[in-house]
Amino acid sequence: MVIVDLINSCSNDKVAHAALACIGGGFAERVRAAAEEKGVSVGKFVAMAVREFASRSDEAAQEALRAKVVRDDQPLLRGLREVLQVALERDPFFYDSEAMAAATPPYAFSAARENALQYH
Repeated sequence: MVIVDLINSCSNDKVAHAALACIGGGFAERVRAAAEEKGVSVGKFVAMAVREFASRSDEAAQEALRAKVVRDDQPLLRGLREVLQVALERDPFFYDSEAMAAATPPYAFSAARENALQYH
């Protein structure tokens, strides 16, 4: 249920922006810099990353995320951080759907061996 709540709430630009502000610190600054580099607002960047996770994650990736956040004091914020970390590391193509469709192999979220999310 936490993953569904994360997707439903943080797919909204304003909610996503507020959630990132709650995370704060250096991590939020990295996200702000990435958003600026892409020429979109912070809320839009975060919401798009969440929507990308929702549309491209497999069952294993969602379970890996669920396992990481289940005992956290703030599971939604932890989940958001995990999803954004992947977006920051891989610079996903979610801003260009044509590039996404043309990419081989298809880009998708999946779970790595240690229940870590990865974007490939």
